[in-house]
Amino acid sequence: MQIVLFLIFILLVLLVVVSKKNSFSKNQKIIVTSVIAIFAIAIYVYESNIESSAEYNREMVNAFRQGKTLTCKEYAVDKEKFLYVSGTQTFVPKSSETTLEGVIVRVSTCKAD
Repeated sequence: MQIVLFLIFILLVLLVVVSKKNSFSKNQKIIVTSVIAIFAIAIYVYESNIESSAEYNREMVNAFRQGKTLTCKEYAVDKEKFLYVSGTQTFVPKSSETTLEGVIVRVSTCKAD
């Protein structure tokens, strides 16, 4: 994704620089290029944050699958009491756990012990 963003950024900068002399003044070209650069940086930062949170979630799910106990808010999540639901990236209690009925725990709130 970052490579595609970089190529789009380069293309847009080239289009602004090569555009007809009468269509944009030098100041307008600088402003347009600056705005494009700011958007590209914002998208890069957003993608980096999403990637790091996805990596953290994968680590927590792997720890759960390896049989480790996770601390998620006030709950101790382990394989004996909870199931992992990949579609929503949550842990839900098994049907045998009536004391935890209705509890849904997001993976992003967990820490490995």
